[in-house]
Amino acid sequence: MRNLSLQEFNKLSQSSTILAEDEYGKKVLELTDHSIIKLFRVKRFISQATIYSPARRFAKNAKHLQRLNIPTISLIDLYNIKSIKRTAVHYQQLEGITVREYLYSKPVEDKFLAQLGQFIAHLHDKGIFFRSAHFGNIIVTPEKQFGLIDISDMSISHFSLGYFKRIRNLKHIFRLPEDIQLIQNNDIIEKNYLAHCGINNKKFQQDFLRTCQKLKQS
Repeated sequence: MRNLSLQEFNKLSQSSTILAEDEYGKKVLELTDHSIIKLFRVKRFISQATIYSPARRFAKNAKHLQRLNIPTISLIDLYNIKSIKRTAVHYQQLEGITVREYLYSKPVEDKFLAQLGQFIAHLHDKGIFFRSAHFGNIIVTPEKQFGLIDISDMSISHFSLGYFKRIRNLKHIFRLPEDIQLIQNNDIIEKNYLAHCGINNKKFQQDFLRTCQKLKQS
């Protein structure tokens, strides 16, 4: 992680566009070269705040996803900006559109939803628990592959996810009503998930489908 002075940060982010901010200030900036700087607050004045920062976790997750051949952002650098109590990750965006944008742009395609269900199953089989999973954080690349963005809130295990974590992750994937409306309340995603996941257990399959149905109706 590279230490960045306030002057260096201001020069780097000059003429940038603010993509997200909250009551504490800027959170996401798009630079003039279209790369992104995502800022994280340092809540404690100790060295461990930078060692275990979300910025480092973001970078670690990106490298792990790349090793698994899952499309994601391309890391440029990590910064520690002490003067504003922030760490930051600087990266190149993943080219493509979000699943949400894709579904808005055309009629729902059964084949597309089936591939999405298969992709989610692949993530879980690879031990990826993506807390920020929703249709706005899954990208459809120009090559028609699925990829992930906003990856700081993610844990990656060396083992495939167990029953509980798989079902728990569904609550993140199907938590937004606007996403549920886009898929017209069909069950293609979950049925193809079950057809391609590494678990062949009838009780799990029943619980999985029941949970999906409840989430969509809530």
